[in-house]
Amino acid sequence: MGGRNLAYLEVSPSHPRANVLFLAWLGGSRLGWEGVVGEIGQEDRALAPDHRDTGDSDPFEDAFTLADLADDAAEFLREVAAAPAFVVGLSMGGMVAQHLALRHPDLVRGLVLVSTTPGGADTTPATERGRAALFLPADMEARERARQALTLMTHDGFIEANPGLLDLAARHAERHPMSEESFKRQFRAIRAHDITQGLARLNVPTLVLHGELDDLIPLPNAERLAAGIPGAQLRVYPGTGHMPHLERPQEFLSDLRGFLQEQTG
Repeated sequence: MGGRNLAYLEVSPSHPRANVLFLAWLGGSRLGWEGVVGEIGQEDRALAPDHRDTGDSDPFEDAFTLADLADDAAEFLREVAAAPAFVVGLSMGGMVAQHLALRHPDLVRGLVLVSTTPGGADTTPATERGRAALFLPADMEARERARQALTLMTHDGFIEANPGLLDLAARHAERHPMSEESFKRQFRAIRAHDITQGLARLNVPTLVLHGELDDLIPLPNAERLAAGIPGAQLRVYPGTGHMPHLERPQEFLSDLRGFLQEQTG
């Protein structure tokens, strides 16, 4: 891809119904989508790439925008012959998905926007707990950073009820540690995100999924997103934080499968 390599995960049946692209969040890699990709890959061709400078993709030391990550995703879809695709993005991944649909509408069949925002001046900011998840000490060891971030991003009591997910997050972080510089590049790209003027041009079937108690990207952001996209559906998970695919896995998969089935007939 333009002289750079993107690592990716793919699961697909012999005769897939559709292509589904999964885009990861700030600091996340394709490993975070592994369980969902495995499930969706039973019916569809499911793909999850690592963004540039993330996971096993090539490093990238220059500043970039979310539009650049969207162009990476577009080139990836073309390279692996997976277009048009339904695009599922969580948090930063959902922001990239919005840019992808605006910049490359021919490649996007539908959007599933999870725990994300259109950005702009009307953004509802993160709570104190959400900011704590973003600004953990820079010198913190990768495994512990992942544990603390997941604890702060999910609803109270979730980690106590699911301790194995902390170990899984720690293993993912150990395999794909992110440097402070790489994290800052992604964070700066997110800070510049604003597609509020383009929402009405997102004329593809869209499902917005959001946790009621999301501290990183509070619910009003999802409500603005759904209100601005023509025909968008909004599903809110009660008592849920920033990671509904982990906190409400069965409901999340049911909603995602239902949307894909609805759009593919």
